[in-house]
Amino acid sequence: MRQLIKKLYMAIIQVLNLIYIKQKVQSKHIVIMMTFAEDVLPIVEALYRKGYTITVIGNEGNRKYVQQFETINFLPAGNKHVFKHIKAMSSAKVIIIDTYYLMLGGLKKKTNQTIIQTWHAAGALKHFGLTDHQVDLSNAKMVNQYKKVYRATDKYLVGGEPMAECFKASFEASDEQILRTGLPRLVPYTRLDVVKRQNELKKQYGIEGKVAIYVPTYREHKQANRQIDKINFEAALPEYTLLSKLHPSISTENQTVINLQSLMILADVIISDYSSLAIEASILDKPSLFYVYDEAQYEEERGLNTFYKAIPEAYKAYTEAELIEKLKNNEVPLTPLFKDWHAYNVKDSLTNVINEIEKMVKI
Repeated sequence: MRQLIKKLYMAIIQVLNLIYIKQKVQSKHIVIMMTFAEDVLPIVEALYRKGYTITVIGNEGNRKYVQQFETINFLPAGNKHVFKHIKAMSSAKVIIIDTYYLMLGGLKKKTNQTIIQTWHAAGALKHFGLTDHQVDLSNAKMVNQYKKVYRATDKYLVGGEPMAECFKASFEASDEQILRTGLPRLVPYTRLDVVKRQNELKKQYGIEGKVAIYVPTYREHKQANRQIDKINFEAALPEYTLLSKLHPSISTENQTVINLQSLMILADVIISDYSSLAIEASILDKPSLFYVYDEAQYEEERGLNTFYKAIPEAYKAYTEAELIEKLKNNEVPLTPLFKDWHAYNVKDSLTNVINEIEKMVKI
């Protein structure tokens, strides 16, 4: 049934294309589809300063990020606004996306339009796209539906070669589609005195000693992440303060309100599972431990890639007791595992991305 609904939706988008087929592409118009504001907001701000006409399509909660920019047109996401979405995209020279958007499977791109995928993660330890175990590769109709969406994308931003490999496997991207610019969202990390800022944050939040942050990944069907018992953890490790931040789709009251970027800087150790945040942590020289209590189940349902499988067992804990024991015995490796994911993440990454966009505008 879901596949049929998706097919119908893409057919509706194809019909709407016909309404705006004669609308001319405006070289200074850029549409940005915003689900993960932190990934695309630096690009929005840079393009705004350069005088581009910008339309942002996003959830109503994201409106606050762009309302300071007077000339930016914000369109709420949702099917009731789809006419406005298609109208905006039909005149855009460049369309920037940050995740999978089914709409693109029905969008009729004009020959001089370009779609750029920023994605919403610094890397990947789990399968996604066509490598995701949830995709039935024997179902030709399902696979073709996914491929229609993936084929709409022209370029992919990456911070390092491992992510390029992931895009090639998951979205059937070619090497020519990879933009080795680095990720704009990570630029602040490259310009930061991490130790100084960490100490400032600890003072701001009244934290003494070490900080462990628990940042697990999303689980399908909104399955709850197993939470770490804060009282038990801190009693066993009195030198640590534990701060947890679950995925937004399953967030609870029993977690910190500190924003994720500040948490990453604040941490002395990151506790994650299959999340790309362990990869992001390495740009800050932060060690990671992997609390993977459901590794076998997650591998079966979603799939874990070769980069996850290369993680040494010494970094993994399968129970809360084992996790505490590794920290108590100072078994946390001091060398981050994922430095090669950040080869292109440099101070000029945002500038590099804007330069690529401006090349596309001139075509």
